[in-house]
Amino acid sequence: MKIEIDSQWCKGCALCVRACKKGVLEIGGERSRGGYLMPFAKNPGACIGCRMCERSCPDVCISVSRE
Repeated sequence: MKIEIDSQWCKGCALCVRACKKGVLEIGGERSRGGYLMPFAKNPGACIGCRMCERSCPDVCISVSRE
């Protein structure tokens, strides 16, 4: 799976991190344009494509697709 996070709009709320039951996402050291620490796909191989991260994001910053 390919997980993309929009660095322009992400506010680093970590709702996506909490929504992922497979532990794919984690807050990292990269900052969004707004200066917030952003999540990243720490373990993309564990992603099952449920898209709970997409659904939980209030700013629609995450997209999950098949590679």
